[in-house]
Amino acid sequence: MPSAKDLKRKIRSISNTKKITRTMEMVATVKSKRAQDRIKATTPYSRKLAEILQSLAGSGSITHPFLSPREPVRRSLALVVTGNRGLCGGYNSNVLHLAERWLAAEREAGRETRLQVSGKKGIARFRFLKAGVEKSYTHIDDRPAFKDAGEIAEEFMKRFLAGDVDRVLVFSTRYHSSSIQKPAEAQLLPIASPASTAEEAGKAGAKGGRGGTIDFIFEPDRDAILKALLPLSVKNALYRLFVEAAASEQVARRVAMKLATDNAEEMIRMYTRSYNRQRQAGITQQIMEIVAGAEALD
Repeated sequence: MPSAKDLKRKIRSISNTKKITRTMEMVATVKSKRAQDRIKATTPYSRKLAEILQSLAGSGSITHPFLSPREPVRRSLALVVTGNRGLCGGYNSNVLHLAERWLAAEREAGRETRLQVSGKKGIARFRFLKAGVEKSYTHIDDRPAFKDAGEIAEEFMKRFLAGDVDRVLVFSTRYHSSSIQKPAEAQLLPIASPASTAEEAGKAGAKGGRGGTIDFIFEPDRDAILKALLPLSVKNALYRLFVEAAASEQVARRVAMKLATDNAEEMIRMYTRSYNRQRQAGITQQIMEIVAGAEALD
């Protein structure tokens, strides 16, 4: 059984650790709030971009290499988004397990895979598994920039157009709310066709006074608009995935540090009770020895 001195040393050590975890919790709380604000800031832009593409689709069939799925899929490129730091619960391990299961399924199906990784934790994991990582990124941190996402998306689009890969996937943690973040697979290329839903078509028909589609006049022409907007849509989609991953990481770190702080408080209470018992037992033993000594002198 540890002595009172050892218990006091443990209490001091755990108290110092608690201060660190509490500070990290507060820092993660501030960073998660800023990351959530960035997600909200990108939402109107993404929604308006989708509306423009839907308007183009509603005016007639649209064709573009980014909208054309390739069958059969022989080569896939996957980007796995993880964090540069740990202490965030299962944030990194969950998305890595999802990517590893996909890689195993692709290899069983006999399809070729190309792998790129963002974040030191993912790089270390795939290095341990001896999985071939053709490119890694460590400069994308808590505040991803649109420029960084745009440069990566540019490379993906060039390789897709050149026929080097048949599809591009991104494995990252999607931010649904402050309490729900889930690892997910998102297809970056080819883009899903921005077709209008039946409800939207019905509303448009009602506004136009007829049941058919509305004829739009585009300036410049539709092809020029598509040529400009579709690459921008790919860049924006990748940037949003990075922003959501950053927010999810900070939320996960805040929760992990909150649990660590609570556990430290519980351990301090437990060791304090043990220390008090030993201290009281020592005092009682000393009193008994004094009394026994006094009686022996009598």
